[in-house]
Amino acid sequence: MIKYNALLSLVFCIPCLPVMAQEILLEDYKTGIQNSMIELIDISQEQAFSQLDSIREFIDPDTGNGLEDAGILKRLHGTVKTIPLDYNSQVKSFIDKYTSKNYLPYMNKLLGLSNHFFPIYEQVFDEMGLPEEVKYLSVVESSLDPHLVSRSGAVGPWQFMYATAKSYNLDMNNYVDERKDLYISSYAVTQYLKEAHDQFGDWLLALASYNCGRGCVMRAIQRSGIAAPSFWELSPYLPRETQNYIPKYIAMTYVLSNADYYGLVPTETDLDLESKILMVDKQVDLRQVASAINMPLERVRKFNPSYKKGIVNGTPEKPKRLLLPVTENINDSLLYLALNAPSSLSISHDIDNFALANVDEKRYKVKRGESLSTISKKFGVSIQNLRAWNGLSTASSISGRTLFIQKPVNSTLAKNVKAVSSSRAATTTIVYTVKRGDSLDRIANQYKGVTVSKLKADNNLKSSLIKPGMKLKIKKG
Repeated sequence: MIKYNALLSLVFCIPCLPVMAQEILLEDYKTGIQNSMIELIDISQEQAFSQLDSIREFIDPDTGNGLEDAGILKRLHGTVKTIPLDYNSQVKSFIDKYTSKNYLPYMNKLLGLSNHFFPIYEQVFDEMGLPEEVKYLSVVESSLDPHLVSRSGAVGPWQFMYATAKSYNLDMNNYVDERKDLYISSYAVTQYLKEAHDQFGDWLLALASYNCGRGCVMRAIQRSGIAAPSFWELSPYLPRETQNYIPKYIAMTYVLSNADYYGLVPTETDLDLESKILMVDKQVDLRQVASAINMPLERVRKFNPSYKKGIVNGTPEKPKRLLLPVTENINDSLLYLALNAPSSLSISHDIDNFALANVDEKRYKVKRGESLSTISKKFGVSIQNLRAWNGLSTASSISGRTLFIQKPVNSTLAKNVKAVSSSRAATTTIVYTVKRGDSLDRIANQYKGVTVSKLKADNNLKSSLIKPGMKLKIKKG
């Protein structure tokens, strides 16, 4: 019996041997990886300190060489895409400023605004072949404020002077200032910086010229006597503002690119909505658009800051871009009227007359060689309307067909609009920002017909717990 038990124990232990061996091998493997990572970190650290020593010896003796400097240098290198992000004491001073406690609310606000601005910049720069990181230049220029006007009269997120904007074909008239249009001004920036880079062969010098002008940079190069200087070599010959301009740009690029590391949290803004682009070929009143999407006019204007009078003054020859916030409250009937009503008509004040003011249908027989584009220009009708009125897809042939080129608004649509307008008059929605000490009960008591249960339902709240800064929809009426 004893021999049998010993044999049984041996049989059960045999399968355990490979498992134990695998565990030992796995532990050895983990240890090896950890040792390799530690070794790589040590090498990276040594390289950073070596680079800092080179910067101190050849470029800027005031540059630090501590652990913090080495960490910043490594993160800077990880941030670089196309434009070099050099490190020295000037850059460090602006990094310290932008990461200070006093600057935290400002940086959080910039991070919040960047969620709207940066995708637009990235789209334009990708299309035009400009480095994506140029987007941070707009932060230095205007703090992402399209309405900012400098002491010298520069305007918009990219701070264009009037004469410069004119030279890049930006419109500035009673209706519009395209220096404030995020798309159009970004295309102009692209053109300028590509020309500057072609001229100087250096991205930092191209960016510097955006501050002081290409002529200024050329004169500085001539005074320096250096054939192909870097920005840092040329810096002493440039205006004081431009000397600080590039360190500011590098520091801002670095800090916003490493927002998580520095504990930055994007502040909520009125631009925190998805939006879509509509090309408008007639005059459109933003008041009617705001009504159609159930949004305050001022918020709609923040998406379209270039329109001075709240009128999108598009024409068939020169359509204008309308940035439409996408909300769950869009009323298609009202939006259709806002985008297609005669420009002389105020929908909100004359909704009954709109249905009566419709003109008769008009048709046109397509001639050989004509396209929707040529017909659109000929009759001043959008291609989208031509397709909608005639049931056309992008692949449809129109040769020899008779098309609607003018069509009244459907009577059912007009009735729907009238009904919606009546209900809008009876019910309005406001956005309330919760303050310290507020409760749902206290807020509900401020508005007639509003209850705690209604507040919870309208805002998808599962409990009565609210916090300062929360936005609540309050439907009155």
